[in-house]
Amino acid sequence: DLMMPEMDGFEFVTELRGQVWSRSIPIIVVTAMELTAGDRERLNGGVQRILQKGGSTREALLAEVRDMVAACVASPRVRSAREAPKEAE
Repeated sequence: DLMMPEMDGFEFVTELRGQVWSRSIPIIVVTAMELTAGDRERLNGGVQRILQKGGSTREALLAEVRDMVAACVASPRVRSAREAPKEAE
């Protein structure tokens, strides 16, 4: 979520993408926040998908997240990243 206390979601994405070992981890943003064009620009390229809370039922939202996670786990890029040794930063 983008509206987390202490470190918001934008900062989290930036920090996670700044680490070599986590660059291939897919990020799905689920938020109730109304995103501006600037917000979307900040997330561009850093996340797989942005899902709006309230845009669909809870069940539909969870099904979409499950499908995306399953697709990412099956991805050869993600599998090879999980199997590769972690580099020291």
